[in-house]
This record gives sequence, C-alpha cells and structure tokens, in this order.
Amino acid sequence: MELPAEDGAQAPQEGSPEAEVPEGPQRPAGQWSGAEVGSWLAAHGGAAELAREHALTGRALLLLTEGSLRRMGVAPRSRRRELLRELLRLRLRHEVQELRSIAAE
Repeated sequence: MELPAEDGAQAPQEGSPEAEVPEGPQRPAGQWSGAEVGSWLAAHGGAAELAREHALTGRALLLLTEGSLRRMGVAPRSRRRELLRELLRLRLRHEVQELRSIAAE
C-alpha cells in the first residue's frame, strides 16, 4: 500500500529522500552488509576504507556522528560535514521505507 498523495502533490524534488530511492525493492540501510556500506561510502565521500577498517554494518552506519567520524580519522571537518549530510539523507530514506512498510501492514 502506498501513502496517498495530497491534492496538488508534485513528484519528489531532486535531492529529496523519496527522489533518491531507486525503483524496485531495496534492502533497508540498517540491514546492509559491510560490503554494501563500503559501496555506499565510496559513492558518498570516498571513505570506503572506513567500512573495512571498522567493520561497519548498515546499522552502525546509521548511528555515526561527527564525533565518531573524527575518532575514525575522517578529516578535515568539511569532509565529516559532507559525509554527515549524506548520512542524514540516508537516514531519511531509511525512515521513509520503514513508514511505508508499517503503512502496508
């Protein structure tokens, strides 16, 4: 079951969490393997080595903070901020998927 669109609703804007969800089924980010996390990191800031070095799973990825990224050696601060911005988008997509799953029950 899809969430109903409001009258006058437009297609999701580019860059919005809904616009970035690919067609077809996709595993929730919280269930990603280390390899999937590495692929996501490689595409969003080039920090794929973090997944391997710190054995990051999808669940751990969703919990990263600026402090944890700093302790993991992500520098400079601008790189951490960019990665955190991408993580926020991922968290939002994850939440949208969860809400749709709940609504479909």
